[in-house]
Amino acid sequence: MSQVDIASLKNNADPARRLRLPIRNDSGIHLGDLQCIDRSMLDEPGLIGDLTAWRNQSMPFFLTQFTATEERTRSWLEGISLPAADRILFVICDPDGSRLGNFGVCNIRPGAAEFDNVIRGRMSDIRNLMFHCGETLLEWMFSGLGAKTAELHVFSHNEKAIGLYNRLGFTSTESLPLRRTEEKGVVKYSVVDQSQANAGFDYLRMELPVERFEDRIRRRF
Repeated sequence: MSQVDIASLKNNADPARRLRLPIRNDSGIHLGDLQCIDRSMLDEPGLIGDLTAWRNQSMPFFLTQFTATEERTRSWLEGISLPAADRILFVICDPDGSRLGNFGVCNIRPGAAEFDNVIRGRMSDIRNLMFHCGETLLEWMFSGLGAKTAELHVFSHNEKAIGLYNRLGFTSTESLPLRRTEEKGVVKYSVVDQSQANAGFDYLRMELPVERFEDRIRRRF
């Protein structure tokens, strides 16, 4: 069961009380922070524009694909993301506070939670940034949320993302067939029976049990 109140974290209106998860490398050097997108962040200059641009540049890797607008992004944040008790989205910031991407968790429930909306929006000189972001978020999921299993879904042809998730310790547990449909400029991929699949790639389900994560951390140090 979650040990934190997700809705309360996101309803925060005081920037000084915003949830910040420090990102560190193997030597303990501070690389930046995962900052929770809460109500105190909504009107920060450039935030909505960044999230919109990053969503568009990563569009081929979403189940639902459309051209995002700032209006639509704000509406999604205010109407869906912030009120939801089972999801949370973080902005990846360097030590100076510059935004570099976003990294989220969804389907938070007793015993499990799922990586979501993983996007490297801007390049930087920080080595292995997304790997260290992943480790930071996994530690929080297992300790703060009380998850026993971390999960994710990824297109089977997204080799770069799969490589990152393998490095973090995830393994594939299921390959789900997909069907592609398009209507009014919106492309949708849906999990279907193999006989109905037409996408040319699958939707991989990957898992990481807390025991495997803790064992890998122990062996490293």
